[in-house]
Amino acid sequence: MLDADFEKLYGEMERQHVKPLWTAERAIVPAEPKPKAVPWLWKWNKLYDFASRAGELVTLDRGGDRRAMGLSNPGLGGAPYATPTLWAAVQWLNPGEVAPAHRHSAQAVRFIIDGRDTYSTVQGDKVYLERGDFVVNPPWCWHDHGSDGDTRAVWMDGLDIPLNNYLDASFFDTGETDVQQVTAVLDQSVLKYGTGQLRPAWEAPTQKYTPLSTYKWAATEKALNNLAKVDASPFDDVALEYTNPHTGKPVMDTITAWVQMLRPGIHTKAHRQVNSAVYHVFEGRGASVIGGVRFDWEQGDFFVIPSWTYHEHLNESRSDRAILFSVQDTPVLVALGKYREEALAANNGHQAVKEVFNGEKVLAHR
Repeated sequence: MLDADFEKLYGEMERQHVKPLWTAERAIVPAEPKPKAVPWLWKWNKLYDFASRAGELVTLDRGGDRRAMGLSNPGLGGAPYATPTLWAAVQWLNPGEVAPAHRHSAQAVRFIIDGRDTYSTVQGDKVYLERGDFVVNPPWCWHDHGSDGDTRAVWMDGLDIPLNNYLDASFFDTGETDVQQVTAVLDQSVLKYGTGQLRPAWEAPTQKYTPLSTYKWAATEKALNNLAKVDASPFDDVALEYTNPHTGKPVMDTITAWVQMLRPGIHTKAHRQVNSAVYHVFEGRGASVIGGVRFDWEQGDFFVIPSWTYHEHLNESRSDRAILFSVQDTPVLVALGKYREEALAANNGHQAVKEVFNGEKVLAHR
């Protein structure tokens, strides 16, 4: 009789779209995060091949005004997202092309992988770019990108598109012309605010978003080398976060970006955080152990670290540094009071390596 009463109750609840907590409590409220995203590695030789072929075959009109290839995490059911909150992509611009002006509610950053005589114009501020530059696109700001030279340009895009879509907050608008009017002196934001520690005395601090549209590689590299002389993190070695120079806060509300140097012979200790990150190998080679699996990487590769997953980095070279750039969703977790971090206590802070990453093998067992 009791079973029949339960069956009747559940049937009536189902028809009214009501779900009992007591039958699925651990699935709804797990003891700790169970990320759907998986650690993954995308090799540069494959990405470059796809991007260069797309450059020959796909016009910007056919590519939706941006020739970009999103990194699709195999754990996310075919969605074109690197993590549940981050969209990361490789974008290719042919010589002389313009990626036309548009704006969107998604927050965006870019890291220049290669290319000369390439520019980005954000809200009328045109800055010429070079390898290693970091570009910021605040939400709903007009931006276009172009090449004045005879070589292609390649960069990494990082946007909060998955989060934006989950919140039903996506807006997008195209410009009336492909190239927006340049209303500022060339490289104005870099010339005006690029020193970081100083600002024009007659201006109030810029609170909402960084006043810099571009963080130049020369200044970033100098800061890395200076920090390496005095301090380093046991988990990330020589690591810097791009910040708003007026507030010290991350450059975006939903995305922060890091650049880090792994010095020769460094093996960092393992830790895990409630956040997710997508890494690009800007220089050198090395390995990261993520969730007990070793991922060997080299210049140009991308890899992802899901939330609450132990990770550590190795540079086994005796003479050469490695440089990693990453985008992370930490500001979201901090703002919501969800962020936490934990160091691995066992085995002197290092994970036991269970296997070396083999993407085909992983997919075959999924």
